[in-house]
Amino acid sequence: MFGLLFLFTSLLYVGVIVNIYYQEQLDHKQEQELSRLEYLLNGKLQHVAHLLYSIDAYLNRHQSADFYEIAQSQLATTNLGLSMETYVLVEPRQFSALETAQRNRGYFDFKIRHNEVSESGRWLVVTKAAPVSEVGQTVGQAELLTEDIFTQQNQNALSTFVWPNQKKLSLLIQQAKGDEFIVILGLSFELPILLESLFGQLYQQRKQHLVVASKGEAIYSSDWQQQFALDEFTPSAERTINFYGMPITMQLFDESLLHPSWLNNHKILIVLFLSVITVCILLVWLQLQQLKNRNKTVNNLVVERTKRLEITNQRLQSESNKRLGALQQQVAAERKYKSLFINSHEGLFVLNQDGNIVDSNPAFNQLLFAGNPPKPETSFATLMQDYECKDLWQGIVTNKHAHQEMEWLATSECGEHIWLRHSGNWLHLPDSCLYEGRVTDITQGKLLQEQLRYKAQHDSLTDLLNRQSFISLVDKVREKQSAKYTLLYIDLDRFKLINDMLGHQAGDKLLAEFASRMRGLLSGYAEIARLGGDEFAVLIDDKQLPQPIEGVLEDVLVQIRAPFSLKDQAHSVSGSIGVRHFTTPCISCDAEKLLHDADISMYEAKKRGKNTYHIFTNAIANEAGRKIQLEQALNVMNPVQELTLNLQPVYCQQGKCLKGFEALLRWHNPLLGDVSPAEFIPIAEQCGKITMLGQWVFEQALSFIHDVGDDSMFVAVNVSPLQLHSQQFVDWLIEQCEVASISVSQIKLELTESAMMAEENMLVEPLKRLHDAGFGIYIDDFGTGYSSLARLNHLPIDGVKIDRSFIAGVEYDDKAEQLIEAICAIAKSFNLVVTAEGIETAAQLAVMSRLYCQQSQGYLMSKPLSVERAKHLLLSDSKIHQLFA
Repeated sequence: MFGLLFLFTSLLYVGVIVNIYYQEQLDHKQEQELSRLEYLLNGKLQHVAHLLYSIDAYLNRHQSADFYEIAQSQLATTNLGLSMETYVLVEPRQFSALETAQRNRGYFDFKIRHNEVSESGRWLVVTKAAPVSEVGQTVGQAELLTEDIFTQQNQNALSTFVWPNQKKLSLLIQQAKGDEFIVILGLSFELPILLESLFGQLYQQRKQHLVVASKGEAIYSSDWQQQFALDEFTPSAERTINFYGMPITMQLFDESLLHPSWLNNHKILIVLFLSVITVCILLVWLQLQQLKNRNKTVNNLVVERTKRLEITNQRLQSESNKRLGALQQQVAAERKYKSLFINSHEGLFVLNQDGNIVDSNPAFNQLLFAGNPPKPETSFATLMQDYECKDLWQGIVTNKHAHQEMEWLATSECGEHIWLRHSGNWLHLPDSCLYEGRVTDITQGKLLQEQLRYKAQHDSLTDLLNRQSFISLVDKVREKQSAKYTLLYIDLDRFKLINDMLGHQAGDKLLAEFASRMRGLLSGYAEIARLGGDEFAVLIDDKQLPQPIEGVLEDVLVQIRAPFSLKDQAHSVSGSIGVRHFTTPCISCDAEKLLHDADISMYEAKKRGKNTYHIFTNAIANEAGRKIQLEQALNVMNPVQELTLNLQPVYCQQGKCLKGFEALLRWHNPLLGDVSPAEFIPIAEQCGKITMLGQWVFEQALSFIHDVGDDSMFVAVNVSPLQLHSQQFVDWLIEQCEVASISVSQIKLELTESAMMAEENMLVEPLKRLHDAGFGIYIDDFGTGYSSLARLNHLPIDGVKIDRSFIAGVEYDDKAEQLIEAICAIAKSFNLVVTAEGIETAAQLAVMSRLYCQQSQGYLMSKPLSVERAKHLLLSDSKIHQLFA
């Protein structure tokens, strides 16, 4: 510890000695710098003095020499701002004589100028000055000499005269005395200009500044921009010199003072150096202490480790035996790897860092090189046929990074195209980089995948595009620019009949044959798809049409009508085609909407008799939109607020005796207004609302019968076949009559002839049950359908209603009358009640009264009435009957 303290004290002493030495060296350096600057100044002044001596000598030898020419030639190259002047030393009493003498010499405007007048003393008066620019400023100037500057000097000695402003100095030399005056030659200069020429670049060269002062007043400062406040600093060095009798002080400011930095501060550096040494000594001391302690520990461990050496040697021997066994296993594994490499069914290969094949197994060679080993330096990339995949592989070889499995098409040496799945990884060895990979033949899998993709996009029966693929195709086409397309929606008429009659196998054959005909007709300029069942779609590019679209549509219809050979017999079908034109880009409608528009047009073609085509128009779209509006309104309908029941009276043959009423449903929607039953009833049947409407009508009709309490009066209600299809309808209707205590004979059920004939087989059983229960069954609009007398005989009906189309014009058309007479005769033969509807004139009523017609209704007798007005009419009719009774 004492040694450490002694060492620290020694370091402190050394630091003090180094600091003193460094400070002395710095002071000496600064004194040398001041000496150098003083030498430069003295050298420049000596140059001026020598110049003055030479000019004086020249003038003494050449008395006639021109003063101004000499000044111009000698002063032009000095660059010190020197001016050459002659002076006269006079007393005040001699001023007038001097002015007179000068005027006599030609200086007519010469006049002595002085600031003060003293009766004693000697004055120094400027008589000549060069260059000429100095003449007006200095010639005639007089200054009082406070001391005799020439008394202690010989004639050739130089004297210095400091002008009152302390900045202008003149070096003077006395010339020979004249007759009256003492003449003096001198060189004058501005001291700041002289100093600037010497020390103006001092800061740029040495990062130092110099200040020159005389009698406490600064004459010159190299920091003329006042970048540094030098008056606030203590000079680094200072010296006072005798400048030709003028004391001047030179103050030096070095870089360490102007730019203080710890790097320039030797004290800080010394302290840091000593601190570093101290820390190092401490670290060394601590390390020695640690080594000392460790040495003790090592000595203790040596004994212990020695004891363990024998145990360790035994273990090493055991491990050596194990390593030998592991090495033998490794050799066996390498042999096994080599065997697997050679006998593997997968193509295994090794590449060098450039991607060239250096090794491959027989499976790889058989797959790509016909069983032969690849040629040396064969690039693996040359096997790839896909340029995109080849570029990707080149990037993997360049960067040597891992990659996922790749699938690419290769060409074997035999010219066969093979799909390969390729995987592998890079092995970074100390002296090289290898790639181990494998390839598997996936050609069969690729072919299967392509087949599956093809099947997913095509219809399995017709090999045409399926619906989803066709929708995707139309969506892609919609995005094209400035093109016109036509979309066809084809439905085969009577296909269901053939399919049910001949079986699904025959139906499939017909569809396949039709698809083949469409490919032969349209494949050159159209895409064809089977949407499902017997519905097909065609997308035509109008610019590729070989003829107008109308001609193409006619050709399609001709191909559809051409007979199909099914089970050795010829069968024909027809087709209905919906046509939708559109122009791309089609943003407002997607593919589904375009297909829907064509579907609507197809159904319009079916309405017009089938075996034709119809082009989509806005009117069709509006009609479809109207149906959608009606369906939506039916779904949210409030029957109590929107539905009303009207009752049209049914009279006897003569139109006088009230027999009953026909219930007529009326619908007033808040948004759609009044909607005709002919418009909303079919939609209600399609959307499943007909049952709800029918139940509401029956409930209102039963309520009306119950309120009037007339057992002889009936109400006829129209029934939809869909209601009769329900198993619960018959039971429900019978139950409602029992609940209302109303006889079922007061309810007459009306079905249109066309509906009854279309679904005769399904309606016979429910109609028979209703007829057996006591309900009256009537055929409405009789004569407009296609029923036969034989089928009419098997139906459980009680009467028929002659459609108003037969009544119109019967009063003046004999054929119409004969037709109605025939209908009435048929009804009479079947013992059916005949009702004539739509009677609007008395003549029509008279004709019907002569025929077998038991009941009549129409505007002639009464328009449809509200429930309240119908009740009032029934009450009035009862009073009349009572009156006649």
